[in-house]
Amino acid sequence: MIKMQITITSKSYSPKDQYRIFHKEERSFPDMKAAKNWIKENYGKSKRSPMFIDTKDGVKKVGYVIGFRNDDISHFPVEKWLQQDWISFFDEKPIYLN
Repeated sequence: MIKMQITITSKSYSPKDQYRIFHKEERSFPDMKAAKNWIKENYGKSKRSPMFIDTKDGVKKVGYVIGFRNDDISHFPVEKWLQQDWISFFDEKPIYLN
C-alpha cells in the first residue's frame, strides 16, 4: 500500500504574504500507479515541482509541490488565492501483533 500525505497551503496574491497550512489529509492507494493517476485526475496540468527532504544520506525526492490559483465562488465577493499542495508518499506496511 502507498500512503499519500497532502498538506494544503494558501496565501493571498501579495508578494509579501507567506504560504500557510490550512488543511492536511491522507489517502491510501494499492500502488504508485493508482496514486499518480489520482494526482493527474485531481490536479490536471497544474504546475508541479519536485519536493525534497534532507537526510543523513543526502537529499531525497519525496513528492511534489503542486501550485495553482483557487477561488471560492460560494459567496460575494469572490475570494481568490494562490494554493500549493505539498504531496509526499510513504510505504504503508502492516504491523503484525503476536
